[in-house]
Amino acid sequence: MRALPHPHLPALFSEGGALRAKALQDYLLSLRGVYARYAPLPPVRLFVLSEKDWRARLPYPYGLPFQHAGPEGLAVYAPLTYPERLLHRLREVLLPLGPPPGELAAFLDLNLGHEYAHAVQVAWGLRTGARWLDEFVANYLFLLGLKGARPDLAKTLLAFSRYLAQLAPEKRRLSDYEQRRGGLEGALWFQARFTLEAETLLRRDGDLLLRKMLEAAPLDRKRGHRLLVELYPELRDWFRGFGLRGPPGAGSSPRPGP
Repeated sequence: MRALPHPHLPALFSEGGALRAKALQDYLLSLRGVYARYAPLPPVRLFVLSEKDWRARLPYPYGLPFQHAGPEGLAVYAPLTYPERLLHRLREVLLPLGPPPGELAAFLDLNLGHEYAHAVQVAWGLRTGARWLDEFVANYLFLLGLKGARPDLAKTLLAFSRYLAQLAPEKRRLSDYEQRRGGLEGALWFQARFTLEAETLLRRDGDLLLRKMLEAAPLDRKRGHRLLVELYPELRDWFRGFGLRGPPGAGSSPRPGP
């Protein structure tokens, strides 16, 4: 493994990955510059791995960027190259929508920032344990960071989100998302919906939600949901748009389907 040292975001990469690692490191550091205005952040390591190195270190399928918190601290992982099998799966899902608003590999690189936002959540005590809520907050943090650091990429993310929101997955309830039902199509659709709703909140109140979450941290499922709906009561109607009267786990929610 090679390394690009940095006090806040050291990068480790497989052979042949120096230029890619530097580009991704610079991208994430631009987001960090926005987040660091709000609260201290510990270092987050960036790994850019070949398929061989990925499989030697990780139990997850090669290709999709992800975030990990462990005994050695916070880390985000990206592939050295995206495998054609992953890009083919994406093309199949998106076929009914027509051409996407940009290159799929570039979109996946963009979403490494979403994984970095998850690391920020962990560092600040904003992970709640509710998957749908954690993903919503990560999308909000990610979009906030992009708007502050890379407005051009924020526009790209929103263009992809409007495009992906046209998908029609069979499973659309938050309870399905919580239980990881719906496959790739459902995951893309939910992420798009979360991002577009985050854009609504950011346009209305800027960083208000983040400031209130930091005041209330550490969050759990109950505290995080209560803060969200007390600050934005209209989100109860948004929940109903997912086939729910309330969030997963609340007494008013219907039982998950089979």
